[in-house]
Amino acid sequence: MRFFFKPYSPDTCCLCGSENDLTGEHKIKASAIRSEFGSDKMVIGTFGKSIENLRNVQGPKSKNLHFNARLCRECNSARTQEQDREFDRFHIAARTMLEKGEDPKDIFNADRYQKDTNAYLNVFRYFAKILCCHIAEIESPRPVRMSRFAISLTNANRVWLDINRDEVHKELVKVHGELQYAAHGGLAVYGDKIDGGINTFQSTLTIGPIRYVFFWQLSRLEKLELKLGHRKFHNWAKSKTLDAIDQQLSE
Repeated sequence: MRFFFKPYSPDTCCLCGSENDLTGEHKIKASAIRSEFGSDKMVIGTFGKSIENLRNVQGPKSKNLHFNARLCRECNSARTQEQDREFDRFHIAARTMLEKGEDPKDIFNADRYQKDTNAYLNVFRYFAKILCCHIAEIESPRPVRMSRFAISLTNANRVWLDINRDEVHKELVKVHGELQYAAHGGLAVYGDKIDGGINTFQSTLTIGPIRYVFFWQLSRLEKLELKLGHRKFHNWAKSKTLDAIDQQLSE
């Protein structure tokens, strides 16, 4: 039973499954990093109770800012270039709204981002690509419908999205004043209250004051296939969620 997932392989594209011309993908878009930091010095660290493992980053193309998961060059360029560019436009518009004191979620009232328009779908396709990369980082089977949506082979959107002001950024500004900031939330999984099986994969992306929360809720059949057809991964994920309904699986 392999309708909704394909077995994980570290040597294939996490979107289409190709073994050819594999490359890396940014955890945070290089263009977004450039727009936020310009040519200024950047450091990278992990937020817990304090900032840990703080170290210099050479620039937007640093390997420190890439997923270990692989994409083929075709998926990382031609098949997702339009999505990447649309996200850039979307983010500029959402950030402008926030800086004017407006709710950035109201961007979906704009004609360009009405539901099921090409621009609307491409924003969600961008987040589908990033979510697929996060999922591949934990060696999960590849979600077929999510990855097909990411590269425009279907219009069936599997991504939910919320937009708000990032509270960490807000608190840092109170202490340090205006600052340049970007972050991602790794991958969190939400487990079933009864059997601990995966219900939802979720991540976040912050650029400046704007935080995007994006997630995928598995269907009943997807959960069943993961349980019966990919037992090793299912049992590993279940062991991580038995004692906590939501669990961080990657940093």
